[in-house]
Amino acid sequence: MSRARSSRPIPSDARTAPLFSGATGWIERIGLGGLALVRCLGLYGLILLGKARLDLPAFAASLRQAGLSILPAITLVTLVVGLILGHQSQSILARLDLPGLVLASGAYAVVMELVPILVGILVAGRAGVALAVRQASLAVSGEIDGLLINGIDPIRFTLGPVLLAMLLMSFAFTVWGSLVTLATAGLWLWGMAGLSPASLLGAFGRALAPGDLIEALLKPLLFSLLVALIATVNGTAAGRDPEGISQAATRTMIGAVAAILIADLLIVLFLR
Repeated sequence: MSRARSSRPIPSDARTAPLFSGATGWIERIGLGGLALVRCLGLYGLILLGKARLDLPAFAASLRQAGLSILPAITLVTLVVGLILGHQSQSILARLDLPGLVLASGAYAVVMELVPILVGILVAGRAGVALAVRQASLAVSGEIDGLLINGIDPIRFTLGPVLLAMLLMSFAFTVWGSLVTLATAGLWLWGMAGLSPASLLGAFGRALAPGDLIEALLKPLLFSLLVALIATVNGTAAGRDPEGISQAATRTMIGAVAAILIADLLIVLFLR
């Protein structure tokens, strides 16, 4: 009797059930994300202590993927944003004699909100989706099992170099994007509205306090962390289903954009 029960085949729907599904799926996703974060922080700590080494080829490839491939898009988008800001500010200044107020509010909105969110979304669309696809490909092909058999932590192997590259490039892109936007807007207003560079610099300086600049630089780091964890969870959830690769990419992009906007809203409501 017991042998008959033990030899009964497993239903096909049970064999193909997706990972992290059901009523507790979201709890499992959060748990995996927390585990991935702890593993990466542990890896970085061991690297600083000289007890571990960073995979430099993977880190260099991640820098190219999250850096050079996005730089033209970041430059183009922030250049257009700067032109829009300069044009809109010029039209307002033509009706109102409040150049300082207009420039201060525009510079604050661009540096504190627009550029960090744009950087986060572009990094999610390039590096985040690529990380999810890579993680899902490893899961579908069974290479994660091979890494475990060889004693290699798959989370450190896939996420460690990518997360560090995303953090560094997000910081650099935020600085570059803010400078390009403000410089473009300033040149437009200097040439079209006749505002002096001194008045432009003064307005920008009054709009942004040191604490604001620190917040503007830290927000993209938080966004990159969320993107990396979401990509890792969605890629791992692909399991052995080949269709899970495309699903992981789609879910990563949608989830990353939603997480970026929600995190920014929470910062505005509760921390500012």
